[in-house]
Amino acid sequence: MGKQSDDRPAYLSSDDAKYSLGVHRGPLASAGYDDTSKLEQVESAGGVSLATTHRTRKQKLARHWKRFWCCYLIGNVIFLAIFLPVFFLVIIPAISQLVVNKSSLVLVNAAVMQPRPDSIQLTLESALDLKIALDVRIEPITLNLFNRDTGPEQPWANITIDGKTIKGNTTLGVSDQYTPLTNETIWTNYVHDVVFNKESALSLKGSTNSYLGVLKSHVTMDKDVLSPTLNSFDGFTISDSTLLFPARDDGTNLIGNATLPNPSVLTIEIGTIILDIYSGSLLVGNATLTDFTLKPGNHSAPLTGVLDLAKIIKNLGAVLKSQATALKSGNLALDTVTRSVVWNGTEVPYYTKVMSELTLTANVGVVSTLKNTLHNLLHGDGSSGGNLSSIISSLNLTSAVDSVKENLSSTNSSSSELSSALKRNVHLMGAFKDEHPVKREAMIHSLAELYVNA
Repeated sequence: MGKQSDDRPAYLSSDDAKYSLGVHRGPLASAGYDDTSKLEQVESAGGVSLATTHRTRKQKLARHWKRFWCCYLIGNVIFLAIFLPVFFLVIIPAISQLVVNKSSLVLVNAAVMQPRPDSIQLTLESALDLKIALDVRIEPITLNLFNRDTGPEQPWANITIDGKTIKGNTTLGVSDQYTPLTNETIWTNYVHDVVFNKESALSLKGSTNSYLGVLKSHVTMDKDVLSPTLNSFDGFTISDSTLLFPARDDGTNLIGNATLPNPSVLTIEIGTIILDIYSGSLLVGNATLTDFTLKPGNHSAPLTGVLDLAKIIKNLGAVLKSQATALKSGNLALDTVTRSVVWNGTEVPYYTKVMSELTLTANVGVVSTLKNTLHNLLHGDGSSGGNLSSIISSLNLTSAVDSVKENLSSTNSSSSELSSALKRNVHLMGAFKDEHPVKREAMIHSLAELYVNA
């Protein structure tokens, strides 16, 4: 080594050179001597620098990959060998099942038709919303229909829905499908819930394969579809009630319209309903709804009945006592209880059982019934006329007759005209043929005044 111009020996500028051995080590730092500003030259030995080299992150990763790529490859193969079966056999089916579980199912249309003792014709349409944007294709699915409290192992019937591609909100179901009843007891309990409850659940369960693209999953649908039901026919009424004189050949002496409210989406073909009519606890007659089909909304149907008028007159005191509250508002409260339900000539046992447990009360307007009855006598088809006098004469009308006789000459023109019209009705006059002319005229005039002033 030569000498520098300041006669100090040459040295390496690296700090680490201070700790090297040999002629190239730097000088030992003396007290008070700062050589950092003068270490500017670096001398190499054999062309190799002893200074520290700084690598970038990319260079370090590249060097690491070159050394361990085989380990990473083996690790990835092992990971995929474990993950892919789990993904396709566990994760995808679990996601598909979760989508089905979270989906909403709403009953939009239902019809129970042709109610035989062991089968029905069923229509069920439900809106299914999977809440995903992708198309999902399902294979045909058989659904058990059951009551939740007895479980899917005891279905009352089952239906088969064809395969379909579901996208967003889609309607699923069956239309006019012949459906055998597999358990009449469970079915009867379901009918009871539909008739008596304000809301009931249609429970269904079944499994099928679904496809999300080419990914296949086995899913199970287990749902309770809640919907409004019949709520004991709350709001049942009998309107346009009319007494027929004489009775028809089949004994019918009461006609009207029965309205049974139906707040559900159900259409139910019931059949012919035979109802017993009670005033309090006294059986006073029967009524029939023929070939009745209950449709959504307030559905009315013609009602025909037979009132035992002789029995009503004989028990008039008991009838008036039971009707005391209703009569204050001008009504008769008649209770109706189903005796039997028949479809196509065969009794429907489940409808008979359920309906016989339900008492329907209708308030029948006294005045409106009287007006309808008189209108029918005046403008009927010519078949009216009979023993009305025996019914009226059995009542104590003495004071009414005397009052009418005293005021007969002072009646207004409208009631007089109606009285004249009633007197011209040969059937009505025939009904009073055995009465004294004065009493007959008084009773007819009383009816006319009631009609006009109602």
